[in-house]
Amino acid sequence: MAQTEQKTVGLAAFQAEGLTEVDPYLLAEGFQLIGAEKQAHFRQAFRQHWRAVLWSMGLSVALIMDGYDGAVSNAYFGLPSFLDYFGHDALVKGKIVKKIDVNWQTGLQLCGLPGGFLGLYICGWAQERYGSRKTYMGGMAFAFCCVPLFAFAQNLPMLLVAEAVSAIAWGIFNTLSASYAAEVCPIQLRGYAMGFISFCWGSGSFIASGVNRAALDVQSQWGWRMGYCVQWLWPCLLLPLAYFAPESPYWLVRQGRVDEAKQVLTRVARPGYWDSRNIDAYVAVIKHTDDIERTEAKSSSFWEMWRGTNRRRTLIVMGVFGCVPVFSGTAMTAYAVQFFEAAGMKTKTAFNFNLGIASLNLVGCFLEFFIIRRLGRRPLMIAGLVILGLMLLLIGIFGCIPETKATRNGIGACCAVINLVYHASVGPLTYTFAPEIPATMLRVRTVAWGRAFYNIVYNATAQLTPRMVSDTAWNWGPKAAFFWLAFNVTVTIWCYFCLPETRNLSYAELDILFGNKISARKFSHVRVQDEAAAGDGKFVPTEIEYADGDQKNAEQLDEKARPTYELS
Repeated sequence: MAQTEQKTVGLAAFQAEGLTEVDPYLLAEGFQLIGAEKQAHFRQAFRQHWRAVLWSMGLSVALIMDGYDGAVSNAYFGLPSFLDYFGHDALVKGKIVKKIDVNWQTGLQLCGLPGGFLGLYICGWAQERYGSRKTYMGGMAFAFCCVPLFAFAQNLPMLLVAEAVSAIAWGIFNTLSASYAAEVCPIQLRGYAMGFISFCWGSGSFIASGVNRAALDVQSQWGWRMGYCVQWLWPCLLLPLAYFAPESPYWLVRQGRVDEAKQVLTRVARPGYWDSRNIDAYVAVIKHTDDIERTEAKSSSFWEMWRGTNRRRTLIVMGVFGCVPVFSGTAMTAYAVQFFEAAGMKTKTAFNFNLGIASLNLVGCFLEFFIIRRLGRRPLMIAGLVILGLMLLLIGIFGCIPETKATRNGIGACCAVINLVYHASVGPLTYTFAPEIPATMLRVRTVAWGRAFYNIVYNATAQLTPRMVSDTAWNWGPKAAFFWLAFNVTVTIWCYFCLPETRNLSYAELDILFGNKISARKFSHVRVQDEAAAGDGKFVPTEIEYADGDQKNAEQLDEKARPTYELS
């Protein structure tokens, strides 16, 4: 049977009409460079661009602070020294024990919501005005000043204030790290660099679990204070690093600082990788991408996210960055210590189990680096959600069986698998999809908006989870997994119909696919032809000065420029 001819799309009508002067020959050469990036093997790409990857990963280490803060705060609700200092007496199963009131637990989760919104807004505004580097440095300096509020807290209201204020910094880093990686790294490596953010978040959770386990043996108030003091380490390391970091070349091009963008591209690549002609062609593609997006969005304001095709892109980011992480089922492991204690485990055993589960975060992220190369982003996301749903079903079934050592171990094993699978699929991919989907000129603001939506969804569910697992509240125990299973199925269906594949797509190609309103399920099955690079008569070549006598006439370049540029 003959194969169905592959659909080809070009610039949407409004995109073609909005473009004026374009040099098709220079642009075609730029697309050829991007095509070579796509075809490069990982080792070859890393050999050429390892500096870009390391700069991106270095700044992503800030997410260790966020992962650490969340893991410390949640686990402290089961830490004896913390309970002795802040807890109140409660009657549980005929015994008087120290507990943190559920309302305080909820309050400590929700108080970061306004601060998070403020941090995300500041990041969206400051990055477009001052660039990624200066915005990052400002956020890191602010985070350094927030640590004393935790370390020297005297009561729960002081901790409440600390959580609220520090959320400003976490909002900045969550947005900026992913967006920076998306713009500094080439196509073949950007997925790994952005997935590394989840590795950092998992590292923070793992470090927090180790610190919390060590704190069990410290009976004084420093058992919980030392956990907060550890946070001083990261700003001392990352603030100097950010000072020397390169700026985003996409931001520099948007600001008209083309020569600086070329310097950055030269700095983050292997010496000799660029020549004067190649780097002009590559920057021409960046400029062309910005020009395509300006046919629909006249500025980078928050309002532009809701106009034209950008509305669809914003909604996808809200779904993949806001709903999928929360509703995938990992909420069952966020309160692992309390959950295991409620299931009958001793305190030390629960903390040991939590440490083991946290270590799987790192293992999962490491596995994702290999799996994503074979499956792609979209299939891996859907497969991960399906496996998480199966684990939630098993936990719920264990909750319906009379409690025994075997059922407790089974629940612990399922929680471990959830953490492993989440960090091998869903977790890293949320940080990959979120910055790839938006238009480049709206990237930071769209990712910030998606993260703000995540804060709303997460904090709304944070009121439920403590009550579900707490033996002094609803006491659902493992049966709470059925609740999260329903949401898991919902977001899995949404991903199947609404989440597009972004692997091996340049940002210009994504603009064209969204401009033509291609179905999310067909992104990887459609060829893209950019008429501006194919030498369409509408586009007039601009005058170019070639360095070192590299003058080439249009007739000689015509054979290379006219073939349509196809995505692989």
